[in-house]
Amino acid sequence: WYQRRVRQHYYITNNLRGCMSGIVDVIKDGLARYYWVPFLAMRGTLTVWSCLTSPFYRPEEQEVGRVSELFVHPIRALRPVKITGPWKLNPHGFLYDKGMCLLFKDSNERLKHTANGYEALFAINVSLVDDFTKVLLTHTNKPNLLIDLVEFKKMENYEVETDPKGNEYCHVGDKASDWISDILGKEVRLMFSPETTQKGEDMIIQSLDPVHIIGESSLVAFSKDAGWDVEMERFRPNIVSVGHGAYADETWQEIKIGDTVLEFDHRTTRCLITNVNWDGVRTNGTIQTLRKHRPRCEKTNKPVFGSYFAVKQTGHVKPGDKIILVKSRTV
Repeated sequence: WYQRRVRQHYYITNNLRGCMSGIVDVIKDGLARYYWVPFLAMRGTLTVWSCLTSPFYRPEEQEVGRVSELFVHPIRALRPVKITGPWKLNPHGFLYDKGMCLLFKDSNERLKHTANGYEALFAINVSLVDDFTKVLLTHTNKPNLLIDLVEFKKMENYEVETDPKGNEYCHVGDKASDWISDILGKEVRLMFSPETTQKGEDMIIQSLDPVHIIGESSLVAFSKDAGWDVEMERFRPNIVSVGHGAYADETWQEIKIGDTVLEFDHRTTRCLITNVNWDGVRTNGTIQTLRKHRPRCEKTNKPVFGSYFAVKQTGHVKPGDKIILVKSRTV
């Protein structure tokens, strides 16, 4: 019995060895011929896994800079107001920013301070007073003009008008318009943009532009190309950012500042307005350098400098706030 069991064990063992040897030979032969199959299977598995998990993956947010200076422009074509504390960011932009403008009385077209002969506007100083509820305009040759922004809530006192481009405006009043017309030497009307699309917002004047951001390092790089120190005021930004490389703002798709969220809208195209500083000094060097060294917009063929961001989440922004990059973009 013992010998029979030994022979059976020996027989089974030899058969198993033969089978295993055959299987190993088959595997070796298969790997030699089809060595790429395991790698293809692995790559396919990783691809499927990536597709299934990518919607839930968020790259780590990182600080890319901070807000150095903050500006709002209560009246287009006039000087901005520097903001030193928290400022409300509404769906259309910063509170009161570019909410008023000047229209020529004869044509009803908006005045742009690129035209020669209107340098007198730069002598008007602008400030926000009385808890930021009034705009104060001062001039050396005129008594001060105070514009009550709270009055713009009473829309029953105003008639909505449209300019040739279809933008809606309301006339601030003859007193303010005459005050500016006397300084300018040409009849203009001071208009404000009523809030007609958003309900329940505390934004009295509708801003017509998103948030304009320019990096201080971008200006330094541009000044180097220009060969002289170009003033930031020529580009009229809302936010001057620091702590990042030149033109880095053009690579931001989505950012957080304070409790707000901003999303890239478009790069800022530049025109002859960059040839004028707030002292009314004109030079052709700025636009010429922009055309020579900066990329062009595909639609308008104008050079770009700075970026406009749309408001994705409202809140408050103040100087010193960190700029957190949520998502980047390829330029």
